Amino acid sequence: MISMKNNIYLLLFVLSVLLSSCNGGGNATVQQAQDSQQLVKELNLNSPDCDQYVLMHTNHGYVKIKLYRETPLHRKNFINLVMNGFYDGQLFYRVQKNLLIQTGDYTSKTSPDAHDLGVTDVEFTVPAEIDPAKRYHKRGALAAASFYRGEKSSGAHFYIVTGKPAKDNELAMSERDINKEIVNNMFLELQIPYRKQIYQLKNAAEHDIAKKEELNRLISKLMAEARAAVKGKEFAYTQQQRKLYKTTGGLPHLDAYYTVFGEVVEGMDVVDKISAVDATSKGRPRSHVVIKKIEIIDDTTE
Repeated sequence: MISMKNNIYLLLFVLSVLLSSCNGGGNATVQQAQDSQQLVKELNLNSPDCDQYVLMHTNHGYVKIKLYRETPLHRKNFINLVMNGFYDGQLFYRVQKNLLIQTGDYTSKTSPDAHDLGVTDVEFTVPAEIDPAKRYHKRGALAAASFYRGEKSSGAHFYIVTGKPAKDNELAMSERDINKEIVNNMFLELQIPYRKQIYQLKNAAEHDIAKKEELNRLISKLMAEARAAVKGKEFAYTQQQRKLYKTTGGLPHLDAYYTVFGEVVEGMDVVDKISAVDATSKGRPRSHVVIKKIEIIDDTTE
């Protein structure tokens, strides 16, 4: 499972780093904790409106990653963490061959080997930017972990997909999950004008059967309207996506719930090497896999 709990306070740390540039620009809108003791300060004030690139140095080699322009909240948040040196010295705490490698727990820099990793997170989240039609869990995808599936992403934890080739039934299950989320999102949108009424009915329903029945009728009505609103607009993988999943591989069952915000463009062999290291039953590498540094780089070749 990729989720984790938000449960700790962080200490203040400031690191000045220059941000690489490209055409366009804009102010960061990423959410962050208001606590004055926050480790991560807002340095990402002029993040450009374009794909951005980072180079991750590990003790197993280099991995070059493209961060998608189309996921600005996640991209700007990640760039800000990199500017703060947040990931430098962290460990990959979960590795699974033919699945993924995962990091983002800042306590891994100093925790003893016996300490559980992956349960500590920063206190801010990032609104989900999920769009399986354009960004999906193909092999090499960079995605954000989440405690709130389909709603909010972790502010710091991320994973890189190494997944094996998928089968048709896996893709069909993923399509069903995505379409279920589409209906649920429409249902939530249709509830907005009825929020006060639903709240009142929920309170009254505890002691009034008639109010409970009225609430159930309203919910059923809105759900029927949600299904009708998305009918004929159901999600289905393109032939290109299906071919890529079935030949190169990935993790399609995550597409409905987690934001993909980048991809490995160089160094996938290093990612594979990391995913195959000897690990415990929980996926914790028996020998440390260290992120020495992540740096922002300027890439104008794509």
